[in-house]
Amino acid sequence: MQPELEHIAIEASQQSFHFFKRSDTVFLPYWHYHPELELTLIKKGDGTRFVGDSIASFSDYDLVLVGKNLPHHWVSASKIENQEAYIFQFRSSLFRGFTECDAFYTLFEKAKRGLHFFNPSETLIEQIIAFEQLSKISKLSTLIEIIEQLSLDNNFNILASENYLERLQLAGSQAKIAKATNYILEHLDEQLSVNRMAEFTHMVPQSFCRWFKKHSGHSFVSFLNQTRIERVCLLLTTTNTPIQDIAFSCGFESLSHFNRTFKKMKNCSPSEFRKNQK
Repeated sequence: MQPELEHIAIEASQQSFHFFKRSDTVFLPYWHYHPELELTLIKKGDGTRFVGDSIASFSDYDLVLVGKNLPHHWVSASKIENQEAYIFQFRSSLFRGFTECDAFYTLFEKAKRGLHFFNPSETLIEQIIAFEQLSKISKLSTLIEIIEQLSLDNNFNILASENYLERLQLAGSQAKIAKATNYILEHLDEQLSVNRMAEFTHMVPQSFCRWFKKHSGHSFVSFLNQTRIERVCLLLTTTNTPIQDIAFSCGFESLSHFNRTFKKMKNCSPSEFRKNQK
């Protein structure tokens, strides 16, 4: 997907990095990138996380370090009160003058594909949540401590595929892929066909399929099914809604297709998945 470039005015803020707390009833699609690295903690929320060509569910205390110029967004599955995210945006050059911070650059190199830290310590979480109350100098020293802890943490998953960024650069700039992707996410519970998407993007169906795969790294059907299954998984683990109702609410039109698709992607049935998460 070719995303929107977000301009982060760090210099204008008279700070060496950008930190903010985001509170919303829903995280809307905003497929974007920026030259700054970004560390995001979802304190409260649920939905689907997109980083490069990685598609996965997220829930409370989701912690991800996104490398520079790597497209990303978090999209809520439901509206709840006070979904919260804590976000740090900074340039890698921030630490160039500190020899003690040289080890950070190994972490930043890995983060080019996005890193999901799946078992962050309570101390780290507490530091992030308390960050906005600190003085400016304490914020800088605490950011260094946070990044040091991440650089020593081996409990992470690499998100985007190895050739994603190279493929993205070769694909060229076409802003409408973000519009197409957002349309899919906003209509995930509806019947979405190649013909419907081709009409939306003003293409013939065959051209749309080639174009979508070139820019997203997924075929249209694969992107649609994977996104729907991640939403299903979230509902299986966070609600007691009957599996059949979940399948239909996520856009699957037949239970047989839903069950085949789920088992192919998760290597188990939906009922087994729900049981294993308890």
